[in-house]
Amino acid sequence: NLSRWGISSSSDCSFCLHPESLLHVVAGCQHYLERFTWRHDCILTFLAKTFQSLNECKLHVDLPGFESPSIITGDEYRPDLLVSTSDKHLYVVELTVGFESNLTNNVNRKKDKYKNLIRELDQNFTSVKFINLSVSSLGVFDKECHTFVKMLNELGLDNQHQQYCIRKIISIAIRSTYYIFCCRNKEWTNPELMNI
Repeated sequence: NLSRWGISSSSDCSFCLHPESLLHVVAGCQHYLERFTWRHDCILTFLAKTFQSLNECKLHVDLPGFESPSIITGDEYRPDLLVSTSDKHLYVVELTVGFESNLTNNVNRKKDKYKNLIRELDQNFTSVKFINLSVSSLGVFDKECHTFVKMLNELGLDNQHQQYCIRKIISIAIRSTYYIFCCRNKEWTNPELMNI
């Protein structure tokens, strides 16, 4: 549209020369991978800080400043977040942030990827639950995310806190995607993660 309106001379991405559609800018350009990782980590940081406040839980997060999930999972798998409770229940949380049209594909791909890990971990814990948190770049949750809400409930978060978490994830996804969109065709300077 920028080309149509005369704002831009070309409708191609200035980094990779593919057509610059909304999908391309917010979830598809290979040159923007660092930006997409930043958005993902903004949401993951919020989740980590939320679960960090729970007393009976031990947390492993694939972010600097936290114990790595590979302590439990080994080096082959790198889930985003592990929450283990004092009664030996383990939640394996895999966060995916992509485009709306890819939500179901992302869910299926991640289920396939982690099914062997879940089986392996099941021998060491009372129960192991895989939480496939697939969120679109504009904050739409995949229907599979009901397991995330169930996990929040099982970890003792009341209904109001659960709703707050969901609204906050939506807000972070939208705000970070807007920032990525505004910075299209510009060099990326890796801003600080969005504050919660």
